[in-house]
Amino acid sequence: MFDVKRLTLVSFGLVVLAGSVAATVQADDELYAAPSASDVRSRALEWVAVQKVSDPTIRERVGKIWAISDEGTSARALFEKVIATFCTVDPETARFVETCALVGAPLVPPEAGLLSREDADEFDTANLRLFYARYLTQRRLYDEGLEAFERLDPQTVVDPAGCLFFKAVCQHQLLMKKEGLATLKLLLENTEQVPISYSTVAKLMQYELQALREKSLDEVARKMMDVKRRLEFGRGGQKVQKKEDEIIATLDEIIKKLEQQQGGGGGGGNSGRPQGNQSSSPAQDSYIGGRKAPGEVDRKNFRSQGGWGNLPAKAEARAKNLLNKHLPLHYKQASDAYFKKLANHRSRVRPNR
Repeated sequence: MFDVKRLTLVSFGLVVLAGSVAATVQADDELYAAPSASDVRSRALEWVAVQKVSDPTIRERVGKIWAISDEGTSARALFEKVIATFCTVDPETARFVETCALVGAPLVPPEAGLLSREDADEFDTANLRLFYARYLTQRRLYDEGLEAFERLDPQTVVDPAGCLFFKAVCQHQLLMKKEGLATLKLLLENTEQVPISYSTVAKLMQYELQALREKSLDEVARKMMDVKRRLEFGRGGQKVQKKEDEIIATLDEIIKKLEQQQGGGGGGGNSGRPQGNQSSSPAQDSYIGGRKAPGEVDRKNFRSQGGWGNLPAKAEARAKNLLNKHLPLHYKQASDAYFKKLANHRSRVRPNR
């Protein structure tokens, strides 16, 4: 006889398992496709109609935006048309977009509240949020840009490829390897109509993230560039201080490993003579024209305790010598600029994130 109860449980388990597998496949196979040009045009004109525009001049301007046939128009171009339509009809949106275009525009424009107003529909809000998130990314405000992208669903915007691309840029610049690779995979494998410029840069970002290794000189150089960027915005708070500590700790660890490999740093068993290209006077090598190279940064202006840059003189010289010998030229230039920027901002950096 069949055990009906057992058969029922097994069947239920198979149904649950099948549903789980189907959900996984659906998630992995989800495609992001830009809406057709005709759909975007219809949706934009519907939005205009809801605004009850009575001014014939404004209606005429909107008509000119969409007068030319949009078939074959890229998603990026359609997105710009949508933003232009919003600006033509809504003065607050126009001021918001104009403010973002200013040199030295504020981080949060006065009109940013329109991004969360309750009376706006999803078409309006989603695409304006994409505009703002893209603006933050282009200003190199990657933390804020990523926060904005986290609230965006690529399926709700006119340009899903642009949404994923700029989100990946933020993750790439913030060294978020796992998250960045996941976003780039969605862009390159699960998104239709990706512009060549996006896909080319995306593949480069993918390659760099895949090659990124923790506690490597490559990672140290990138963290230096990130701290330099943050200091350019006058930020010297806990987040920056943490990154500075990570840089020093990683450099110290790399130096110790190299010294162990070289027999204690003196050439072990070679009567103190330098090995290979190692300088016999690394401290002197860190001076140029009789003056110290940039790099002596006092942490006391960033926090009351601890000390950024208070390495012993020999350790500091070893760190500089290590960077000079093992980093590619462009990373060496970045590290020099980083230490110089730290020194320049010691007395005027503001506590921030």
